[in-house]
Amino acid sequence: MEAVLASAAIAALYTLELLAVAWVFARKRDAASAFSWALAIFFLPLLGLVLFVVFGRDRLPHRLKGKIRHSAAFQARMAAQVPRGEAPADSRQGWQSLGRVAEQLGNMPVRGGNRVELLGDGEAAFNAIRESVLAATHHVHVEEYIFRDDRKGRELLKLLCERARQGLQVRLLVDAIGTGESRKLARQLVASGGKAAVFLPLYPFGKAFTPNLRNHRKIIICDGRVGFLGGMNVGNEYFGLKYRNRYWCDWHMAIRGPAVRDLQSVFAEDWDFAAGSMLGPEYFPDPETCGDSRVQIVYSGPDEAVNSARAVFFAAITQAEKRLCISSPYFVPDQAMREALRGAALRGVRVQVLTQGHPPEMLSTYYASRYYWEELMGAGVEVWEHMRRVLHAKALIADSRWAAIGSVNLDPRSLNLNFEVLGLLDSVPDAEAAQQHFEGMLQAAQRVDPEVFRRRGIAGRVAEGAFRLLSPLL
Repeated sequence: MEAVLASAAIAALYTLELLAVAWVFARKRDAASAFSWALAIFFLPLLGLVLFVVFGRDRLPHRLKGKIRHSAAFQARMAAQVPRGEAPADSRQGWQSLGRVAEQLGNMPVRGGNRVELLGDGEAAFNAIRESVLAATHHVHVEEYIFRDDRKGRELLKLLCERARQGLQVRLLVDAIGTGESRKLARQLVASGGKAAVFLPLYPFGKAFTPNLRNHRKIIICDGRVGFLGGMNVGNEYFGLKYRNRYWCDWHMAIRGPAVRDLQSVFAEDWDFAAGSMLGPEYFPDPETCGDSRVQIVYSGPDEAVNSARAVFFAAITQAEKRLCISSPYFVPDQAMREALRGAALRGVRVQVLTQGHPPEMLSTYYASRYYWEELMGAGVEVWEHMRRVLHAKALIADSRWAAIGSVNLDPRSLNLNFEVLGLLDSVPDAEAAQQHFEGMLQAAQRVDPEVFRRRGIAGRVAEGAFRLLSPLL
């Protein structure tokens, strides 16, 4: 009897596995992702199925459907009270024409008259943010994926609470998973007179359970006049202090001028979705000309039919003629991106990819990335490992004429699942400054020798192959 029951249980398990695998292939649009999930279910029968139900389905979660509906309604309301404006007539020539890609996908146009400051040093970035918060007279808006309860996090939160007690409108929006202390932060700020909200909070047993879709944006805006965006969250490692006994290398930017209104609209939409509160026209002051920089704010996320960040990156890679520089700590490009990078290198473009070195900040993406290095280097792509610090900077620079800096990694999560934001620069001085900063990061990096890499050990190859199969899941 026991043998019969055991056989029945095994048969039921295999039947469940087959049905689950069939379900995966029916639900997943991407073949590589479907294959990875099928392997996970096969080798981890029950756990793999649970993980797929929670993280893997392409079905739009209940709250993401709401986000899509909200975005359309929000844009209509915003247009009624804050005119969007049009792109300048000269934005259709050379690298400046690239701004049209994101604009055609629903993003804001290129704005002239800005002043841009690149912030590659964490301490300098924190000081610039602190000075802007102290100088604010009307409002401070902060949107972060990670807001740590550490020295730098507490220092900034204390400052935000002080400004709120002084009568400023202070709003803090954090991601539910990225910021584990979100409720604690919210309580402190609200007690001081500020406002706080959590983006897509987790409700494990309801339709609103969306752990796989996260707000990865890092935005700070003061008075609608100065805005910050880039790769830096709020925490010790981002602002110049050691984290787990290591320093970090990151990249941020400060913007003053008309483009800040567009960054404010990104925050406003996220805030309205998370807190149910629309920002009025007083948060969008008339733009002032502050310099000669042309900036385009591009936001992307799973609520888009076509991911704007991916489309812009692909267009830049295929348009480059001389040199293409990419900084991405989590570098796991999909097949189309890899073909574009290989094609650029084969056309004679010098393609340099700077990514995390060993020991990496995240082992899974490190080994998944290494699987593709040999293929890319075979076409002439240069792969560089940042060795002195933990690389977290995210940027793409083309021909020293165009640059993108923001929160976007060249990996499946950033280009498919996360809500992200970029600042695109097509003014030659800004692109050249970005290029110089990239050169500085290369000074702390080591180029991967293709011949030496081909002779790597079997253990590393196995790890690369295993994590490569799981790359659509990472």
